[in-house]
Amino acid sequence: MVAIMKRILNLVGSFSASSRRNLVLGMVCNVLKAFFMAGMLGAVWWALENRDHLSAEVALQCFGMLLASVAGQFAFQYLVDIKMDAEGFHVFRDLRLRVGDRLKGAPMGYFSEQRLSAITTTLTTTVHQLEEFMTICLTGLSGGVAMAVIMSLFFLVFAPTVAFVTFAGIAVGLVVLEWLRRRSTSVTREITAAQENMTDAVIEYARGMAVLRTFATPDESLAAVKASFERKRQADFEQEQAAQGILKLYALVFNLASCGVLFAACALCLSGALSLSWALTLLVAAFIIYGELISANNSAFLTKKIEGELDRIDEVCAVPKQDTTDKPLATDGFDLAMEHVSFGYGDGRRVIDGVSLRIPEGSTCALIGPSGSGKTTLVNLLARFWDVDEGRVTIGGADVRSGTAESLLENISMVFQNVYLFNDTVENNIRFGKPSATHEEVVAAAKRARCHDFIMELPQGYDTVLEEGGASLSGGERQRVSIARAIMKDAPVVILDEATSSVDPENEHLLMAAISELTRGKTLVTIAHRLNTVRDADQILVVDEGRIVQRGTHEELMREPGIYRRFIEMRREAAGWRLGGGFIG
Repeated sequence: MVAIMKRILNLVGSFSASSRRNLVLGMVCNVLKAFFMAGMLGAVWWALENRDHLSAEVALQCFGMLLASVAGQFAFQYLVDIKMDAEGFHVFRDLRLRVGDRLKGAPMGYFSEQRLSAITTTLTTTVHQLEEFMTICLTGLSGGVAMAVIMSLFFLVFAPTVAFVTFAGIAVGLVVLEWLRRRSTSVTREITAAQENMTDAVIEYARGMAVLRTFATPDESLAAVKASFERKRQADFEQEQAAQGILKLYALVFNLASCGVLFAACALCLSGALSLSWALTLLVAAFIIYGELISANNSAFLTKKIEGELDRIDEVCAVPKQDTTDKPLATDGFDLAMEHVSFGYGDGRRVIDGVSLRIPEGSTCALIGPSGSGKTTLVNLLARFWDVDEGRVTIGGADVRSGTAESLLENISMVFQNVYLFNDTVENNIRFGKPSATHEEVVAAAKRARCHDFIMELPQGYDTVLEEGGASLSGGERQRVSIARAIMKDAPVVILDEATSSVDPENEHLLMAAISELTRGKTLVTIAHRLNTVRDADQILVVDEGRIVQRGTHEELMREPGIYRRFIEMRREAAGWRLGGGFIG
C-alpha cells in the first residue's frame, strides 16, 4: 500500500512539485476528515454518560459536537476535492502530453501494428482508468487507515483488551488483502492483453470493411471481433471471480472482529472494569473502524490494478528515443549523402547493404527497382525515420544523428504514396505544413498544387471537414492536397515516395503540374515507376536487394544491359498496349 502511494506521488511529482504537494495536502486533509468523523463519538459518549440526567443543555452540547464534526468533515472533504481531484485533471492532461511527446521522438519502427494497439489502449483506456481510480484509491486507503489508527489508539488508552481484539482483526484483514493483491496480478495482465487484442480486432474490422463485405459471410467477418469480445469478457469475469471470494472473506474477518469487540466490551462492562457508557462508545467506534476498513477494500483491490496501469504507462514513456542531443542540426547546404550504409529492421534480415550515394543540392535523383528492393527504406533513412546500423547519412555534410530529428525534418518535405489527411478542415490539412499561414497563403499553395478548383466545389470549400484519412476525396485529390501541404512547408529537400503510382490518367497532368510547382529549385529524391518522372532526372539509382546496382542518367543507363533498360522496355510495352491488340504509335 505504501509502495503504490509512493509510486503515485513520484509520478505526480515528475510533472511539478506543486502537484505532488497538493496531492499530499489532499491526503492530509482526508486524514483530518477522519479525525472529525471520530469526533462524532464524543457526542455519543457524552449522551450516554449523561443518560440519567438528560437535559436541553446536554442535548445542545451533543448537537454542537455533531455539528462541529459534520462541518469539519464537509470542509476537509471540500479541500480533498480541490487538492486531489482537480489536481488529477492537470496531471493526466500533462501525462497524455508527455506520452505524445515521447512518441513524437520515437523511431518509426516503434509504430508497428502490434504496438499501435498498445499505444491506443494506453492513451485511452489505461490513462482514463488511472485518472478515475487514483483518487479513489488514495482517499480510501488514507481515510480508512487514518480512522483505524485513531480509533485503535483510543482503544489502547481506555480499553487495552478491546484494542488487542481490534488490532488482531486489522492484522488478519491485511493478510487477506495481500492475498487478494497477489491473486489479482496475473488477471490484471490478462485484462490488459485482452483490451489490446480487442482494440486490434475492432480497428482491423473497420479498416477491412470493404474486403469483408465483398468476400466474407457475416459470421466470418465478425469472427475475430467476437473472439476478442469473448476474451475480454472472460478476463473481466476471471478478475471478478478471483476477487469476490477473497473480498467476502475480508469483510467476514472484520464482522467477526466486531463480534469479538462486542464480547470483550460486554465482559469488561459486566466485570465492572468498564462503564456502560464507555462500553457502548467502544462498540460504536469498533463498527466505525471496521466499516471504514471494509469500505477501503475496493481501494486496496484497486492498488494492483493501478500498479499494472502504471507499468503500462512506464512502458510507453520508456519508448526508445532517437535523439541523443537537443541541439539543432548544423548543415552547410543541402547535399544528401550515404556512406557505406547498412540497415535491417530487427528481424535479422539486412534490407540495405553497403550503400553509398551522393545527391548534390538542387539536383534530381530517381530511385527505381523491383518491389521490396529497399527503395522506400533508403528514403526513410534519408529522413531519419530510422537510424542506420552501419555507416552514416549526411545532409549538408552533417551526420543526421548529430542534431535532433525535428531539426532535420524542418528541411524535408515528403509526399507519400498512401496519403493521410486528418479529420479536420481542408484548410487546416494544408496549413499543417505551416501552422502560422494565413488563409490567403493556403489558397495560394492550393492553386499551385492544382487543387483550388475542386476544393471550391466541396460543400463548405476550404472549411469542409474531411473524413478520417481523407476518405471523402479521390486518390488524386488527396495527393494534390498533400502536395499543397508540402508547398506550404517550402522545405529545401523534397522526397516523393511513388506519389504518382496510383493516379488515373485523366488527373495525371494535374498531379505532375503540382509536383513541378513543389519541386522547382529543390533537391529532389523520387521513387517512381513512370518513365516521364525518371527520364529527366539528373541521376538515376537502380536498387536491387538492398544494393545500388546501376547509376547514371537515362541515356547512360539505356546504353547498357541491366534492370533499368528492362524496366523502360517493359513500361513502353505496357504504355503502348491497347485493347484489341497492337501498339499505339
